[in-house]
Amino acid sequence: MAAGDSNAVSGHSFGGNSGDPSVAFIRNGLNVLIVFAALAACWVPAARAQDAGIVVSPTYVLFDGRVRTQSVTLMNRGNTSQTYRISIVNRSMVPSGELVPIDHPAEGESFAGEFVRYSPHEIVLPPGKPQVVRFMVQTPADAPDGEYRSHILFQELPSDSVPDVALQDKGTGLTVNVRAIFGITIPIVIRRGTLTASAKLSDLRLVQLKDNTPGVDLKINRSGSRSLRGNLTVLVDGAPVGHLNSVGVFLSTPYREVVVPITAPVDLKGRRVDVQFQESEDTPSAVSAAETLTP
Repeated sequence: MAAGDSNAVSGHSFGGNSGDPSVAFIRNGLNVLIVFAALAACWVPAARAQDAGIVVSPTYVLFDGRVRTQSVTLMNRGNTSQTYRISIVNRSMVPSGELVPIDHPAEGESFAGEFVRYSPHEIVLPPGKPQVVRFMVQTPADAPDGEYRSHILFQELPSDSVPDVALQDKGTGLTVNVRAIFGITIPIVIRRGTLTASAKLSDLRLVQLKDNTPGVDLKINRSGSRSLRGNLTVLVDGAPVGHLNSVGVFLSTPYREVVVPITAPVDLKGRRVDVQFQESEDTPSAVSAAETLTP
C-alpha cells in the first residue's frame, strides 16, 4: 500500500496504497480478456512484478530541469522470453494512496505525457538479460511553470503458453474464457520553475496489523505547488523500528493515509514513539516533518 509509487501486478504493501486496479473488458464472442494493472507501492532499487517476472529500475522518473533524458532498465526474471508494450497513462492519487485511471487532470495538476518521447515502444525480454528504455522530455518554452505527472505502463503481451481460465455461469450455461495480462506502472514527473512544498504529520495512532504486529497509522499532509516523496521512519525511544521508503503524495490529494509496520520486536507501553518524514537530499528544497505519539 504505501512504500513508493510503482504499480505492480497483484502487488500489495502497507500504507494505504492498495493498487492501481484497472480492468478492461474486451469481448470477442464468448471470450473476455481482463487486463489487470495493480499497484505495488514500493520505491526500492527495483520494483518486482512477481507473477510476471519483471524487474523495473528505477521506479520513479523525475525531470527537474537538470537532465533531459533518462533511462529505465527492465529485467525478465522468468524462464522464457516475454514481450512488453510500453505506453504513457494517467492516474490520480486518492487519500488512501490508490492510483485510479483518469482522463482529465485534477485541479492544480497537469499531465506529462504530451511532453515525453521514448523508445522502444515494445520490447522482447529474454530471461536474465537487462534491456533499456530511454525517455526524453521536450517542453515548449512557453509551458507554464508547475509539476506535470503521468505514469509509464509496462504491459505484458499475452502469450499462447499462458492458458485461459474457463468460467461458466450455472444459470445460463454461458462459458467465459479469462486471461490475466500483467503490468507495472511507475510515475514520470516533470517540474518547471521554482516550486515549493511542505509536509506535516497528523492523526498518529497505534494499530494492530493482520499478522498481529503493531504499526503506526498516520496522515502525511501536503501543501504547495509540487508533490512529496520521501522516507518514513518510526523510532521508539530514539531507536528505529519501522520504515517505509519513498512514499509519495501527489498533487491530486492534500494528504495521504499511511500505515508504517513496526518490524522490530518492542514493547510500546509507556514508550515515546516518533515518526519522521524526510525527502531525499537530492531533492531541491527537500522538506521534512516529525510528530510524536506517546501510547
